[in-house]
Amino acid sequence: MNKILIDTMWLEAIFTREEPPYTTFADAIDEGKIIGISSVVSIAEMIKNLGRKDEERMKRTIQELKGSEIILVNVTLGIAERAGELRLKYDVPTADSMIAATGIVENVKHVLTNDTRHFGRIKNLIKIKDIKKVLDMAK
Repeated sequence: MNKILIDTMWLEAIFTREEPPYTTFADAIDEGKIIGISSVVSIAEMIKNLGRKDEERMKRTIQELKGSEIILVNVTLGIAERAGELRLKYDVPTADSMIAATGIVENVKHVLTNDTRHFGRIKNLIKIKDIKKVLDMAK
């Protein structure tokens, strides 16, 4: 099965934008063509990012995420340790290192992100995919 780690920016996009490729990606997850995995750390980031713009919309978006087919992974001791290693060795910012560590510990090979500045530092551990390549995986 095609598992993909979803970075916060893409979680925000698929729950707040109503045009392709965001809807196409959400449909692929809903139909089981892709298993979407994300860290609960993304919830904290989304509350901050979306709450600054529209608190009511942020609350609805978080509820939709929690009720979706996306698997939200809690931070475990193993994930926290791996994130610390990523922070130390590759200087990946803490939130991104927690998200990346979630994918690595959960044995996910790819991350959907546009954040090549941070995730590019660890591309030997988890491969960056753009939306086109992720949607190709769903075919």
